[in-house]
Amino acid sequence: MKDTCLQKAFVAFGLLVLANACTKQPADNGSATGGASGSGGASGSGGTTASGGNGASGGTASSGGTVGGGGSTASGGATSAGGGKANGGSSSSGGTKATGGAASGGASGGSTSTGGAKAEGGSIASGGAIGSGGTIGSGGTPRTDGGVTPIDGSTVTGGSAATGGTLASGGASGTGGSTHAGTWQIMPLGDSITGTTCYPKLLSKELIDKGHPNFSFVGTVLNNQSCGSGVANVQTEGHGGYLVTYLISDDNKSQGKGSLTELTTWAAEKPDVVLMEYGTNDVWSSISPANITSAYSFVVDQFRSRNPSVIFFVAQITPMNPSGCTDCEGRVEALNAQIPTWATGKSTTTSPIYVVNVWSALQPASSYTPSSTNTSDGVHPNPAGSQLMADVWYPGMVAHGIP
Repeated sequence: MKDTCLQKAFVAFGLLVLANACTKQPADNGSATGGASGSGGASGSGGTTASGGNGASGGTASSGGTVGGGGSTASGGATSAGGGKANGGSSSSGGTKATGGAASGGASGGSTSTGGAKAEGGSIASGGAIGSGGTIGSGGTPRTDGGVTPIDGSTVTGGSAATGGTLASGGASGTGGSTHAGTWQIMPLGDSITGTTCYPKLLSKELIDKGHPNFSFVGTVLNNQSCGSGVANVQTEGHGGYLVTYLISDDNKSQGKGSLTELTTWAAEKPDVVLMEYGTNDVWSSISPANITSAYSFVVDQFRSRNPSVIFFVAQITPMNPSGCTDCEGRVEALNAQIPTWATGKSTTTSPIYVVNVWSALQPASSYTPSSTNTSDGVHPNPAGSQLMADVWYPGMVAHGIP
């Protein structure tokens, strides 16, 4: 039985060899073109890694076999021109790092090249966070277009001490301020409260004693009242009995209580500063606050016509309770209430008007009566009352840098 099977096997093998021989003779390239591993076979020309086969040119190992010329390391093998690392491989010119790769010649589109994270469009480049549009760039925090310290910053143009600041026109050192060149020419202007009381002399002394000697009181009237030792006489334009409302014309010139002619003479002295305490006699004569403040405006205009930069300090006038005039104090307070509004409307940057509340120095007003502490007649302050007046004039002036 074994012999029979063996015989049959040999017969079959012989028939197979015969059939192959009849079909095609063995060729130079191992497995034939039409064989199992040939150009149409599993590992032939259309195979996985070789030019056409699995390893050899078309065969399996020798010329067509496993280790032959077309074997696994031959020209068509895994590392040859068509292999995994050849021209078309992962790291070749067309590979991951090649021209189109992350870091090769094509890196211009990669993560760190021209188009990368740090390139022109990157986070640190010209368009980046720190570039021209970045945090510290031309549009950044400390640049000149809105930064902390450049041109538009807190200490440069627009700052606390710049144009329009506290030292600007009308301010302490602006036009008419403490930057005045030379000696300040100051004119005390008014009626007998200015001409025959001690307030101008005591004010002059207080200014000098407290370190403000750069001034001279000017006017045609010498105030030489007895105001204590060491108090020098001063010049004023204080005229007893004068009414400010009489200064607007010469109609009442014959009465000797003020006239336009006299006013123009005073204005021609061109003082730098006028300290005006005017209106007591007008109030006593029952002239309305509106007419009195209108006369104030006329006086200011006359001085401005001679000196456009003249500075006015206008007093809210002293209390008044003379014998026989029970409503005088009420009229004083009515006038004083109008003075701040008038001053605001008349003041200019070039020629400012400041209001000094002299009335407040002699309070309570109801006690400012004849033979009282600060007045002998309820109208004119005595030396004690005059000192209280000077104590109010002084800070009112130096607050504006004068003198």
